[in-house]
Amino acid sequence: MSAGGARALLRGLPREVAGVISRHRLAAIAPAAALGAGADAVTLLSDDLGREIAAGIVLAIAFEVYVGYAELLVAADRGGGPRPSVAILMSRSWVLTPRLLLTSVPAVGLPLAAGGLLVLPGLWLLTRWSLYAPAIVHERLGAREGLARSAQLVRGNFWAVACSVTASLLVEHTVIHATAHSAQPLLGNGLGLAGAALATAAVSPPAAFTISIVYERLAEPRLTRFE
Repeated sequence: MSAGGARALLRGLPREVAGVISRHRLAAIAPAAALGAGADAVTLLSDDLGREIAAGIVLAIAFEVYVGYAELLVAADRGGGPRPSVAILMSRSWVLTPRLLLTSVPAVGLPLAAGGLLVLPGLWLLTRWSLYAPAIVHERLGAREGLARSAQLVRGNFWAVACSVTASLLVEHTVIHATAHSAQPLLGNGLGLAGAALATAAVSPPAAFTISIVYERLAEPRLTRFE
């Protein structure tokens, strides 16, 4: 993608993300806050290896539930019809979660593992597969097809996707993990939960909606929204 093409893809992106959050403020923020508080609460139970593994699985599932939920919320925003309730969107998200969770293992796990050894390969993989969630949700793809579709969309658009989607993902994961492990010791139980909830509510909706909108801009006109 040329510099002009990258600018066109990114033009107005923060404003559009902010618009979705503004139109669906409670629906966007409340589940993210619950995710942050839940992540903080789960870490309190991870005082041995078995519990730590269980906590990691619970957090991975909860995160993918929110990822699918955010995609459906953006689809509802674009639909123009009656707004589905949070409960309806959550129930639809649960149906999608197994596929999203399966795909997140290579899409998120491999880049993190590669990044632990060499940063650049990790960032390359993370960017290449960063659009798997909207591809699965909106095009009804399986795990392998979702990864392939993401790679197809990112091809030729790498730096624009890296500067928007990958950057927002890195900020989100850093904040969630940092607050989950530091809020409690610094603030105590009650305030720690509140701090983790606020931090996640601040970063997860913008990150999730950035992914969805970048995908939308790259996938049109072939895009078929999930109903």
